[in-house]
Amino acid sequence: MQWSTNGSQVNGTGQLSQRPWFGALLYLAFGVFWISSSDYLLGVIVSDPELYSQYQTYKGWLYVGFTALLAWLLLKQRQSAENQSAQVRQLFEQTFELANVGIAHVSLSGQWLRTNDRLQQMLGYSQLELQAMTFQQISHPEDLSKDITQLEQLKTGVRREYSMEKRYRHKDGRYIWCRLGVRKVDNPAFGQPFYISIIEDIDDLKSIENELRAANLKFQALLDSEAAISIQGYEVDGTTIYWNRASERIYGYTPKEALGKNLLDLIIPATMANDVKAAIDHMMTTGRPIPSAELMLKRKDGSLVTVFSSHAFVQLPDKPPQMYCIDIDLTEQKKHEQQVAYLAHHDALTDLPNRASFVRQLTQTIERAERRTQLIAVIILDVDHFKNINDSYGHSIGDELLQQLTQQLKAVLRPADYLARLGGDEYAVQIDDIAQPEDAARVANKLLQCIHRIWTLSNGMEVKLSASAGISLYPLHEQSAEALLQGADAALYKAKSEGRNNSAYYTDGLTQSARERLMLESRLRAAILEQQLELYYQPQVQLATGQIVGAEALIRWQDPVEGLIGPNRFIPIAEQTGLIHDIGLWVIQQSCRQGVLWQQLGLGNLRIAVNVSAHQFQREGLAQHIADTLLSTGFEASLLELEMTESALITQHADAIGLLQQLKQLGIRLAIDDFGTGYSSLAYLKALPLDVLKIDKSFIDQLPEHQQDAEICKAIITLAHTLGFEVLAEGVEHQAQHDFLKQIGCDEFQGYLFSRPLPADDFAALVLQGLKQQEC
Repeated sequence: MQWSTNGSQVNGTGQLSQRPWFGALLYLAFGVFWISSSDYLLGVIVSDPELYSQYQTYKGWLYVGFTALLAWLLLKQRQSAENQSAQVRQLFEQTFELANVGIAHVSLSGQWLRTNDRLQQMLGYSQLELQAMTFQQISHPEDLSKDITQLEQLKTGVRREYSMEKRYRHKDGRYIWCRLGVRKVDNPAFGQPFYISIIEDIDDLKSIENELRAANLKFQALLDSEAAISIQGYEVDGTTIYWNRASERIYGYTPKEALGKNLLDLIIPATMANDVKAAIDHMMTTGRPIPSAELMLKRKDGSLVTVFSSHAFVQLPDKPPQMYCIDIDLTEQKKHEQQVAYLAHHDALTDLPNRASFVRQLTQTIERAERRTQLIAVIILDVDHFKNINDSYGHSIGDELLQQLTQQLKAVLRPADYLARLGGDEYAVQIDDIAQPEDAARVANKLLQCIHRIWTLSNGMEVKLSASAGISLYPLHEQSAEALLQGADAALYKAKSEGRNNSAYYTDGLTQSARERLMLESRLRAAILEQQLELYYQPQVQLATGQIVGAEALIRWQDPVEGLIGPNRFIPIAEQTGLIHDIGLWVIQQSCRQGVLWQQLGLGNLRIAVNVSAHQFQREGLAQHIADTLLSTGFEASLLELEMTESALITQHADAIGLLQQLKQLGIRLAIDDFGTGYSSLAYLKALPLDVLKIDKSFIDQLPEHQQDAEICKAIITLAHTLGFEVLAEGVEHQAQHDFLKQIGCDEFQGYLFSRPLPADDFAALVLQGLKQQEC
């Protein structure tokens, strides 16, 4: 049965009570139809007037009876509707009054129109008191704005209803929590629109909720208070459901990032994923936690952290099982263990490796060196008379000196060198991959110079130090780490016996050789500063005409002690010490200046060939320096020829091609020196932008008698001409060599047959003499 908004039953007769005009119209239509049709029928059926009048009377009584019956039905229906309406009204009243929740009708302005007993009990006000107020007056200020906002949306039709939790002020002044549900009634049958509010007292639930929240916060604070204990919760499939603050600190994920993610994706390394998944499945199936263990788990940044991991299995009623992990961060413990292990192999004062570490490192290096035939040096340093410092100033001063000394030694050595403190004032250094035995003495002397000075302490005290060094070499002296240390120690005592503040090798011969080379290095440095270097020039002659077309610049050292020193003695030292860069740039600059001077003397445009060391190729800025030199001297780029060996180009192949192309763009001629002694690859030659191939003297010496050398020279010349290169033969000393080279098509030559290398003035005189002969 359905009920209309006013409580009347909705059926056929109910339509009449709802629309009386329809009933009146229906009655009028029936009356007109009855009168007109009945009169017509009587006129047709009855012709006797008396009988007609009698039937008219019967018809009238019939109409009266019918209308009485109709009136009775209508009145009965109305009485039934009123009874039903009264029942509905009574039901509504009982529902309104007896409901266990507060119910109120509220005007659109917020006025309480009607309230039930439950609401009055909840708030402590009578109905009259409430009707004299608005809901705004007893709402908590913090909740009111949200309530009004939603009420406006209800009023404008944006929403049909809303619910919220809010606080009302009780008559005694306290606030109680309620759950509010509001709906708008907009039916004309009830007059002006109003709101129906359902208000449920949840103050007790709110108190319980607050207590639970407080308990949870205490529990959470307890879990989060220990920064080293991570607690995580996971579902059966590994989905994260709990993540405490320590988990964030240890693993790097915030709770927002971790919750909902899978355990395997968060902290399990890929190598452990299968084992962990099997362990979870076993634990969820059996209900027994897996044994605790030390694990290496993954942080957010991909790094690993060591934890001691325990597990708990939780099964709540009517819920799927859950797993909780308790991980204890072992990082500090591991650091402590590492520190203990570190101290076992390092010196506590200087933080350097100790003797045991040095022996282990040296042993490993020797094992690798056996496969590569590498030369290794062991140097032992001992501070001279350091015991006197400890005795005079105290051990704290001595310790501070050793700490300062350690930092200075580290700064002098290369990162690849291995420095250790053997004990007291004694240090050991391992130098790998040295090229010559004297390189070890060079390093030792650098360390001695570092120590030999006045040291200033933190208290302002000044102490002058010196030291001695002993050197042993693998495999020249000894084959094992301990034997090398003993050898270096013996050499150290030899150095001390010779006056201290110097170095000595395990064998006397090496000591003397190294000292001579180091002395030569020192004199070479002085020679550069004092301009003792000079250039000699060997003519380069065209074979077809016999005319001088250029010269090769060759460096000489005019030493005030030994006299003229050839490049074979000092160039290797210059390359080992890095002096070759300054010397090479000086040679290029001096050659360009000399070429301009010769032009001013009327010698013509003579080419000048300059050798470029492989070490110069490794230094950036060579092309720019040459460009600057050409610009500053005014020498034509096409008259400058740079000579490089095949080995230099091969070892720097990738960078060499780029550098050669830069030089070529400047207009400089490029030549390969000593061709035939290196790789001589045709494919390699094609990739280089060369102008000249210089045949090495070793192929010229036995020409033309030596058939193999003759064929090699022919092949080189043919190859060079095919690639568009000129060919110059070096070291031509006999006329037969000259004639053979001319016969097979060589372009130019240089050698003692024509002239030895000459000073610049003598070379100029030789060129002028040739020019005069041509004029004659």
